[in-house]
Amino acid sequence: MGEFTIKIIKQLKDNYSYILQSKNNVNVIVIDPSDASKHISYLNDNNLIIESIFLTHHHTDHTSGVLDLINKFPSAKVFSPNKKIVGTTNFIKNGDLIKTSINEFEVSSTPGHTLDHIILYDKINSLLFSGDTLFRLGCGRIFEGTLEQMYSSLEKINRYPDNTEVYCGHEYTMNNLIFLENLFSDNKNLKKLKKEIEGNDCTIPFKLGLEKENNPFLNQSSQYYENFKKKYEFTNFELFKFVREKKDQF
Repeated sequence: MGEFTIKIIKQLKDNYSYILQSKNNVNVIVIDPSDASKHISYLNDNNLIIESIFLTHHHTDHTSGVLDLINKFPSAKVFSPNKKIVGTTNFIKNGDLIKTSINEFEVSSTPGHTLDHIILYDKINSLLFSGDTLFRLGCGRIFEGTLEQMYSSLEKINRYPDNTEVYCGHEYTMNNLIFLENLFSDNKNLKKLKKEIEGNDCTIPFKLGLEKENNPFLNQSSQYYENFKKKYEFTNFELFKFVREKKDQF
């Protein structure tokens, strides 16, 4: 293991994939590829080889590039949380520690968006790849799981250190911010944040500590949301449920 850089690959309409590139050799790790052509172009231009592909869940906008990538790089291992995902060579589950030549990933199960969803945490480098569980100022829509499952999954993320740098699966930040401004119109922190990110076409990565202050899907205990809970006599879960259901209708 050693130093590496992270290349953000924009895909489809608003998806993100990531290439972790070693500074010591030609190996890379790819996370959630949907458009293999962009990866292959970058890898060819830089004479790089895929060591491993990691997938956070089974949705095709996170997996559809896998087959083309393993056809191009047949030695690549594909780590996924669902054996039904085509190309999977290594099934991963909650609690696994996966060591690559570049880094180590702790695997945590985060059902809600899908039942098979996992996140990848690099403790040594303070990195989190959250897929569609956590977005900047938002969280994933609940397709297969329950509100209770998604809440518990986000609680897991909330326990990671504040200095964790988060890379998520989509660029939804401005839409999420507009929603929160409509719902919490007197939240001055959101207005300040809007000035900082407005006009940026890429708002990833972001610090988890700042997210804990502003994202009510993730953390319901920052000062503003504590006051909101008292006003409406909400528990943490009730506030999460309230915001998630409002967002579903937005």
